[in-house]
This record gives sequence, C-alpha cells and structure tokens, in this order.
Amino acid sequence: MKNYSWIIRFTLWWGIIADLLETIRMAVPVFFIKTAGLQANVDKDFRFALLYGAPVMLGWTLILFWADKKPIERKGVFLCLIPVILTYSIVEMIGIKMGILGFQQAVVTFILQGILLLLSIVSYFLARNIEKTEGS
Repeated sequence: MKNYSWIIRFTLWWGIIADLLETIRMAVPVFFIKTAGLQANVDKDFRFALLYGAPVMLGWTLILFWADKKPIERKGVFLCLIPVILTYSIVEMIGIKMGILGFQQAVVTFILQGILLLLSIVSYFLARNIEKTEGS
C-alpha cells in the first residue's frame, strides 16, 4: 500500500499549487478576469469581493501544505476538500447561468475540479488503508 502514497502527496501538491495560483489571481482582479474569461469590469466592489476571499484561499493553501507534512495522519483534510470543490463548481455554474462566465472557458476548470475531487476521495481512502496497515 505504501507505493500508492505518491497519489496522496500528488493530490495535496495539486491543491497547494492551484490554491496559491488562485490566491494570486484574486489579489490581482484584472488578472483574475483575463484568466477566467469573465465578462466583468474591475470596479471597487469587485476588487473588494476578490480581496475579501483571497485570505481564505491562502488559508487553504497553508492547510494543504500543513497536511503534506503528515498526510496519513491528516487525511481528514481530503474530506474537507470535497464540499469546497463541489461549491466552486456550483458557483461557476451560477456564473455561466448569469452570463458572466462562458461555458467554454469553464470546461477545463470543471475537468480539473472533477479530477481533484476524485483524487481527494481516492487519497482519503488510500491514507486510511495505509494507516490501518501500518497500525496493525
């Protein structure tokens, strides 16, 4: 089972890198709009909303980095990721429905979120099995 632990680390680092990039995008709203393919203007309200959410994204980055230090022991982080990933997908669907986000721009994000969701579930169960095997 130990040889599958790379999947757990890969999942955590995928999240670390993705969340760090998202933190940077949120800190620079013009960059966020261009890279997301949004039909939006950067006004003070939009800028504030992104900046308000950026610390939470940075927090997730740090939590995932923390979990990477003891991934088996901190496997519960993967369960916490599931509603976060699903909620981001819902928010993006709302953005598509509102006409702010184009479906074509969101397809790649949906695919990446789906892969990360699957990896998070698999990583949780792998970590749990490794813990049981090593604990016996």
